[in-house]
Amino acid sequence: MKYYLVLGIEYKKYKKPANISIHLGQNFIDQFELDRDYSHAKDVLKQIDTKWFEKYDMMFRLKRKDCCMRWSNGIPGLIKVYEIDDTAVESKLEIKVINSNTDYTNGFMNKGSLIRFPLIALFKKSLVKNAGEKMMKALTKYDMADSFYHPMEYSDAPYPVTNPFWPSAHSFYSVRQNEMHEKSDIKNIGHWIGGSFTAEIDIKTKHHTKYLARTENKRWIGFPGVCIENYFLASYKSLLNIYNENT
Repeated sequence: MKYYLVLGIEYKKYKKPANISIHLGQNFIDQFELDRDYSHAKDVLKQIDTKWFEKYDMMFRLKRKDCCMRWSNGIPGLIKVYEIDDTAVESKLEIKVINSNTDYTNGFMNKGSLIRFPLIALFKKSLVKNAGEKMMKALTKYDMADSFYHPMEYSDAPYPVTNPFWPSAHSFYSVRQNEMHEKSDIKNIGHWIGGSFTAEIDIKTKHHTKYLARTENKRWIGFPGVCIENYFLASYKSLLNIYNENT
């Protein structure tokens, strides 16, 4: 069985490039540099395949004002996709960032490189066969089962709800080797972060499916939260092309 790990990145460069390395448990996945700015993607709605939105009566996800704002501003310009064997998906996801490009003076920082991860997702490869149909069908089911719709809002505080997000994560534990300027703590995916750190997310199993656990509450409680990022995973044409190439 295969899984996809999808990582979206936005980056504001200051001086030297940032170095990123990714591990799943003891398994090395990738290492690369960010040597320029990466903003959010442009004209996202024009690149969405609407077939399953129409079939499952989810077109409001492309038309509502709050949803359109998320589509326009929350989708990262740099996206990495990794096909991984089930046996390598273990323990926790670790994204190590070496990014000590700052001008700390007397404990204050005026300038520095900043990074955030608006999209971190893990899901079975089989869900995105046939242009993402199975995932769209599952997301529609969870959306309808939920008692109310949670609008996606980025803030400095982690989300207060206890139900998990699937297949994308909405928070992670930011581990600092040096806590001189900032302590290790929970960050959400909308938080810009400076300096070097490791983003950690535990991997759990439920219903024979491995998933990225909530950092705040690692128990699976209720139906998964449904958000724009999840629909993006199953409808963005560039991603669908990557999935199709690996089929």
